[in-house]
Amino acid sequence: MNGLEKSIAHMAWSNIKIFEELVKLPESIYSLAANKGEWNIGRLIYHFVEASEWYSYCLTQIPWGEPIEVSNHSKLNQSLDRLHKSDLILIEQSKLSDGWVSYKDEHGEANSERSTILAQAVTHTAEHKGQISTILKVHGYDLNLDLFDVWGFTNQ
Repeated sequence: MNGLEKSIAHMAWSNIKIFEELVKLPESIYSLAANKGEWNIGRLIYHFVEASEWYSYCLTQIPWGEPIEVSNHSKLNQSLDRLHKSDLILIEQSKLSDGWVSYKDEHGEANSERSTILAQAVTHTAEHKGQISTILKVHGYDLNLDLFDVWGFTNQ
């Protein structure tokens, strides 16, 4: 397994683990935000799905689904199902040789290297996991991201 494959596999594993931790908390967490006017946890979770499906689309042209407003544990689980399907696509894509892929975005035709899209998927998800953890901490909850780091993934 090369570094990019390991990073994508770890991302998918930690996505599941973090969602499993979130469902243990009260459903009121989905409306929490760092500051007034910023995205709440429910919106950030949907953004995980939205972004993962976008990266999958860029690599395979598989269209993404309709938005899910995450406001309770049931919606979280629906989001996790979609995220998991998309993450599996990213895992398979990480096993392919690097090369240019073409897709359409809001500006028209676009091209990116497969490795760039996959690296962005990992980085983007990590950034938002940090946001969610911080929002929870500010509101008195703990989501210890160290439990879901790459060391934990490789030692499982």
